[in-house]
Amino acid sequence: MNLFSRAASLAVVPVKSGARFAGAATISAFGGDKDAAYGKAMLASVEELTNALAKARGPVMKFGQLLALFSSTLPPEQAEMLSSLTRLYENAEPRPYKDVEEIFKRLPAGTVIDQVAVAAASLGQVHTATWPDGRHVAIKVQYPDAPRIVRSDLLQLRTFMPLIHRLIPTLDVKALLQEHADRLWDELDYMHEAKWQEEFRIVWAREHPGIVTIPTVVFADSTLLVTEWLPGIPYSNIQSAPAQQRDQAARNLARFTLWSPRVVGAIHADPHPGNFRLMDDGSIGVLDFGSVGHPAGEFTHLFVRTFQLAAADDLEGVRELWLNAGMIMNSTSAEELARIISLDVTPYVQPEFRFSSDWITERAGDWSDPGGSLEDAGKLSFPPNLLLEHRAITGMLALLTSIDATVDFQTVIDEAVAGEWIF
Repeated sequence: MNLFSRAASLAVVPVKSGARFAGAATISAFGGDKDAAYGKAMLASVEELTNALAKARGPVMKFGQLLALFSSTLPPEQAEMLSSLTRLYENAEPRPYKDVEEIFKRLPAGTVIDQVAVAAASLGQVHTATWPDGRHVAIKVQYPDAPRIVRSDLLQLRTFMPLIHRLIPTLDVKALLQEHADRLWDELDYMHEAKWQEEFRIVWAREHPGIVTIPTVVFADSTLLVTEWLPGIPYSNIQSAPAQQRDQAARNLARFTLWSPRVVGAIHADPHPGNFRLMDDGSIGVLDFGSVGHPAGEFTHLFVRTFQLAAADDLEGVRELWLNAGMIMNSTSAEELARIISLDVTPYVQPEFRFSSDWITERAGDWSDPGGSLEDAGKLSFPPNLLLEHRAITGMLALLTSIDATVDFQTVIDEAVAGEWIF
């Protein structure tokens, strides 16, 4: 989809939705069934919005995934449509080598590049290569028009704001879009990504060796990132591995996600299965530090302490925790909070817990929706700056489930809050 057709397909959504709601108002004015008319307009608008966000991919789809976290404020049928965006992963056909060949000329002489990309997304692609010293490396290259795509998509997303506000009136759409924009510009700066990758690599190797393997950065500038090639079994293929390997991979992924805010002061916020590998030594290999939540720790601390306090039947402690975090209104009682977020401490109180598809289906609303589940107890204030951390943790839970893993989750959680936190 070229830039013009991409913009045109997005621009038509708020126009059509506006016409639908105007039609519903007309029906109501002439004595028609107001609820039915507006319900029909709402359903059609959510469906078209979801389809447009999914089809556009890239920055637009990523915003849709953030938006989907608040879907339970909608009626069930509409909520299911919007929440389906969380199950999409960024993927695209690679561009011809000639489109990026000029950028590769900035690499040192003697670099031998495989001209067929091994992976691609909307803003860039990855090639394998042999570095002049003989090392096997991966080269991430940004498309020349990537900044223009981001600017265009952000402009189009701004036109969606009135529609989104109508659909989810309790959501601060402007703040959510600004947070999304800030992170997108960070992702376009590969020097920024290289800095975080080296920070995570060095700190994890020093503090907890053997849990995580992160490839060394070999070369970086604003639109090129070269790292040592990371072998291993892709996470999406781990499901067929023996149970012991699956459990070890899941345990180390949970450690990496939940401990990083304490260890590094930041969190890897792109829980895509393509970004993880099971290494020969049992560690979890981690790729793509373009999306990093920082500073991090507030939501992770809330998540793990909620498990600990609820397991001890300290519901007042849970309420105080959420109240101090600014997440609930003072009028919300401990009983209301426990009922509405449907606390399930089973993963914490069992010595080992199996993360099955049945479990995550039953618990899907507990942590996946940071706003809507408290609708009848008062508005839940969820700062947009915590959304990346929230996405990292809920994405991690989905990844554990995808390989049917058994994890000593209590140990992982208890060690997540051990020692001094950076945030």
